[in-house]
Amino acid sequence: MSKKTVSIIVNCYNGEKYLQKTLNSILKQKFKNFEVIFIDNCSTDSSPRIYKKIKDKRFHYFRTKKKISLYASRNLALKKSKGKFIAFLDADDWWSNDYLTLRKKFFKSSKMYGFSYSNCFHYFQNLNKYETFYHQKMPSGYILDNLLKYYFIKISSVIIKKNVLKKYQFNPVYNIIGDYDLILKIAERYKGMGFQKKFLNIRIHKDNFTHNNRKMFYEEFLYWIKNQNFNNKIFKKNKDFLFQKLEYLRLIYLLHNKKRLGLIQDILKYPNILLKLKLILIFILPRFILRFKHKYS
Repeated sequence: MSKKTVSIIVNCYNGEKYLQKTLNSILKQKFKNFEVIFIDNCSTDSSPRIYKKIKDKRFHYFRTKKKISLYASRNLALKKSKGKFIAFLDADDWWSNDYLTLRKKFFKSSKMYGFSYSNCFHYFQNLNKYETFYHQKMPSGYILDNLLKYYFIKISSVIIKKNVLKKYQFNPVYNIIGDYDLILKIAERYKGMGFQKKFLNIRIHKDNFTHNNRKMFYEEFLYWIKNQNFNNKIFKKNKDFLFQKLEYLRLIYLLHNKKRLGLIQDILKYPNILLKLKLILIFILPRFILRFKHKYS
């Protein structure tokens, strides 16, 4: 059997609500030279039955002996993969039919680039609405500086050379920011190829793990910052910005958990008046307006 060009990694834990659409988007790919490594992380719903309806020899099913972290699960999938390139697709997202076809430019230019990524749509499940994720041009080349300022890469849009992933793996200590950690490590050493076209749909819904675990997100980012080498000139250049982002995540957590008094007290402590006003406009004023409108409309 000839070696597959792309290994598509799908990690699933209780994904029955959206899994069929995800798998169908793979089956409909115009580019056919791929394999699928499907890791069932001890699902207790009908996800295994949905997967097993597929009778395609390119699809390979593996079930973990016990539930493990998302990033340990992704590392397991990497060990099972045989493709020259590794793609990721979360079990609640889906690709356009020409997603892999339009990445041929990257497959042919891989000596110059270590990874690729594309823009995408956010699909808001409760509103049945699509919005463009990134409103600027997707950069290519050495993009570490860009990523530290604004992280514009979604893992389901990423394809990485398998040889690159022999040097790096996901850190299983994380539950949320493992993608961020890995991509930044790769971006330190390799060029990335960006695609502007939106090949991917990211589903935003009430069951999203990140949205329901704001405190964990903050704590993991704090841990990540403490373990960075700020002697690297690009990290050093962005150090103040990264610590501002950390504080922003903490305030988001307070707001999300309705700890408004603590939020207001923290904002009022800022010595920088312009930053203080900006945070009030972001975190406090919109809530006040909504409550006023609800009360008097």
